[in-house]
Amino acid sequence: MSKPLSPKHAFKGRSLSRLAAVQALFQIEQSKGTASTVILEFLDRRFKDGESGLLKADRSFFAKLTEGAWKLHLKSDEIISSHLKAGWTLDRIEPVTHAILRASFYELLESKTPSPVIIDEYLNITHNFFDASEVAFVNGILNSVAEKVRQS
Repeated sequence: MSKPLSPKHAFKGRSLSRLAAVQALFQIEQSKGTASTVILEFLDRRFKDGESGLLKADRSFFAKLTEGAWKLHLKSDEIISSHLKAGWTLDRIEPVTHAILRASFYELLESKTPSPVIIDEYLNITHNFFDASEVAFVNGILNSVAEKVRQS
């Protein structure tokens, strides 16, 4: 997940922090490391590496988003699971998609950023990794989750 950023979307500021948070959440899950360890690795190495494309990211937003999304990952998984088609489980979801959904769930639950902005940000990230069918899948889940989370 440390490949250079795709030219599909010019990420900067908070958008870049969201992308980095998705990468960090993926790394936490795959390595079975702690959120703190992965966040520190990003802050100490990747955010300082000009080739990573992360120099202009909002570091504090990245850390808060990654830590918060990981703390709520069991709750987010439960809600995401409830929005999947019958017979589908979280195991069927691509690991990067899972990280995208976890990060976006945290923002939908914990921030005052309007739902359409959050959804658009994470759809742009999804476009960076996947084709239109995966983007449509993420869009459907995020719209359903946003309706539920923002009404409660």
